Amino acid sequence: MPYTTTLKSENKHQEIAHLLDFYNSELTFLENKLSEVVKRNTGKEALSEAEHFQNQFIVQRKTLEDLTERLEKNKHFSYLQATDHAGKMDNRLLTDIVTIDKDTHTFEKIISELRANYKKFLIRWI
Repeated sequence: MPYTTTLKSENKHQEIAHLLDFYNSELTFLENKLSEVVKRNTGKEALSEAEHFQNQFIVQRKTLEDLTERLEKNKHFSYLQATDHAGKMDNRLLTDIVTIDKDTHTFEKIISELRANYKKFLIRWI
């Protein structure tokens, strides 16, 4: 079984973890702003649009939780491998972290698009 040094994954783990923490804070901010809009605007149209964004935030929060869980599992297994194999890990774990990184970038694009649409919503209803 081919092995590689864990140094290749440690920096990537940290980078992705920081991004996911940022987006967790971002989603919390967006959700809080949505609560403010709903309190100010009780009309059917505003509430309908607000519900759409609330549903999107729920979906993206679930995606964020899944990415975080996958990252933590990979980090844990990398640590176990490094402990058992003198600082080296199975190359499959490195492949997994690359996949998690790609999925995180896809998530970033989705959040960026959601944020742009949400901004239009806020301008309209604030």
